[in-house]
Amino acid sequence: MTGDTEIREDLQSQPPTANTSDLELRIREPEPTELVARESKRRTLVLTQEGLQQFLVLGAVLLISAVYVGLHIGSGWVPADEGTLAQSALRVLEGQLPHRDFAEIYTGGLSLIHALAFQIFGVNLMTLRVCVFLFFLVWVPVVYYIALRFTSPLAAGLITLLAVSWSFPNYPAAMPSWYNLFFATFGAAALLRYLEVRRTRYLFAAGACGSISLLIKVIGAYYIAGVLLFLVFLEQGEHEPRESRDRDLAYRLFSAGALLLFLGTVVYFFHAQLGAAELYHFVLPPAALVGLILLSQGKVSTSAASDRFHALLRLLIPFAVGVLVPISLFLIPYARSGGLRGFFSGVTASAAARAVGLGIIRPLGVSKALYALALLGIIAAAIYLRSFQGKIVGAGLGLGLAILLWQSTQAIVSGVWCSVATLTPLVVLSGVAILFLTGKSNDLAKLQQQRIMLLICLAALCSFVQHPFAAPIYLSYSLPLTLLAAVAIVASVKKQPGTYVLASVLGFYLLFGVVRLVPDYIYELTHKVGTMQELRLERAGGLHIEFAPAVEQIVHVIQQHSPNGLLYAGNDCPEFYFLAGLRNVTSNDSGASPDEALRALQSTDVKVVVINEAPFFPSGQMDPAVRDEVARRFPESQSFGIFRVYWRQ
Repeated sequence: MTGDTEIREDLQSQPPTANTSDLELRIREPEPTELVARESKRRTLVLTQEGLQQFLVLGAVLLISAVYVGLHIGSGWVPADEGTLAQSALRVLEGQLPHRDFAEIYTGGLSLIHALAFQIFGVNLMTLRVCVFLFFLVWVPVVYYIALRFTSPLAAGLITLLAVSWSFPNYPAAMPSWYNLFFATFGAAALLRYLEVRRTRYLFAAGACGSISLLIKVIGAYYIAGVLLFLVFLEQGEHEPRESRDRDLAYRLFSAGALLLFLGTVVYFFHAQLGAAELYHFVLPPAALVGLILLSQGKVSTSAASDRFHALLRLLIPFAVGVLVPISLFLIPYARSGGLRGFFSGVTASAAARAVGLGIIRPLGVSKALYALALLGIIAAAIYLRSFQGKIVGAGLGLGLAILLWQSTQAIVSGVWCSVATLTPLVVLSGVAILFLTGKSNDLAKLQQQRIMLLICLAALCSFVQHPFAAPIYLSYSLPLTLLAAVAIVASVKKQPGTYVLASVLGFYLLFGVVRLVPDYIYELTHKVGTMQELRLERAGGLHIEFAPAVEQIVHVIQQHSPNGLLYAGNDCPEFYFLAGLRNVTSNDSGASPDEALRALQSTDVKVVVINEAPFFPSGQMDPAVRDEVARRFPESQSFGIFRVYWRQ
């Protein structure tokens, strides 16, 4: 061996010549340029392999999501929801403007999107679902993109499937809150990209996402508020902390005042039903975020106040422009026709009426958070405890969870649901605690801190969608943002592998969503789901619903008794306008005022009326004077379950 070494060193000391043997060329060390080329080639190969892996995982996730949701997209409905959405879109397709020409239940942007879908795919209820399904197919890769910022492609794929299983397929109707979730996720992706490349166009894109979300439903403002809170934090992190407190005092006073005003607004927003549950779910998370930003001002920068104001404006202006541009374009037809006042008053009135009309379902109480604490305890053990590692522990936990899933008693289902429904505040508090502690010790990279703050801000504020009607499905409208925030936190603070334990937990909740949530139709609030049958009406588009034969019979009866194509449908049943192809004699498809309804009924044009005798929501209750007028002017009637059809010759 020593002789070989001497020969090698001797050969390496001599430059290669024309007479150098092949053996000598193989032994000679490569030149530095060759090393650089080899390393570059190796890195290119690694990047290519990583990119291919990411692409393959995304393709598989997208295919699974598309097929799975596609199998459920035509099942189940809440009649009043789909009837109102379809009627609004049809009115826009006919040339009417929301809030100017008819009473729109939401902001109006969704009706424009759905009207375009009607024009492309045809006028039927399935078209609305195809439309939202296409947005869903765009949303899936964006969730995957965000998850990839924190974990491997395979883990990101499983996390994306988990987000899917607990969200859209549970109620695949074209509800505006799904679009709010989609655009909040798009905005989060744009802001994450901004943190990486610092290009203002991504701030503009994030603002545009908020604007479109707001134009679809006013709760898009929750996303905008979350981003503004994050931008204040982001500006603060752009300056190195120093002990001097004089130069930026004016900015710090302004920032503190704005944050406290924001928190006061949140408290006022919930003050009508401000119990312990609301404090836990809706006040505690934003309060923790505000507290984090205020505490982080303990050490301030040596930058002047004017510089900090300029830095904040450099973040706010592109975002604000992104918010204003789509809104301005949307309002042009109203401005040209003198309908701006009607639009703003209509949006305000519809938001207030919907908040009252839905009624109140309060979120789960604080005691139920014990289930979420147990879940976080398992995850924390997987992160920090060396003894909680390995295949044996992971397999044992997975087996135990599989048994729970197999048993699926009501108590088990309730406990699993509670562990998720009370999770958002704990995720936000965990993120705040980690940011505060790592901010003091500099243990976490600034980029990771900013990513965590962005996602917990959006998780906290977008969860407001559950107020004041915290029905189970409303959790699904924001839960994926909480999941992404949790992933960011776990990936940033993970000290031990914990792969098998985390995989067992992730797999359990994924299967729970597939096996229990979707088949149980968690959006159903009134009764146990019965047999689904195809609704054989032209405008149903093949939708499968309960009591399809009864709905078909009602549609045929009201069509038969309405020779002039007019109808009044009262007590929360606007679906009959659309399914029967008849025109509403009022301007409000979701429930006209008593005065407008009486004027319409007293007209000689109306020949047929259908009434829902058992509306679920308080807004569906018919005024006694209107009911008496129906009974007086329409002597013929026939009952069909909870519906009664009145007509006259």
